Amino acid sequence: MTGSRTLPILAVLLALAGAGLPAADAAAANRPRGDSDGRAQAEAAISLDEAVARAERRYQARAVRAEEKRQGDRIEYRIRLLGDDGRVFEIRVDAATGRER
Repeated sequence: MTGSRTLPILAVLLALAGAGLPAADAAAANRPRGDSDGRAQAEAAISLDEAVARAERRYQARAVRAEEKRQGDRIEYRIRLLGDDGRVFEIRVDAATGRER
């Protein structure tokens, strides 16, 4: 009798556990497409990787950190560089124009 009760209980538990998984996908699906994140990326003239490569070439330094900061619909890349002399410095690049600030 114990074996016959175990199977239906197990089936119910698996169904309940699986019911929570689509919730995360549903939350992502309900986010509006084309919001500021999508527009901002579409407006970026250069990628973060390209900005890092340019900075490393220009300053003859190695990037130790790079991040994308968003301020409204504007994207700015902040790149921390380590120079040959051991000095750490940060530059900021406008993603829309590729110009350093």
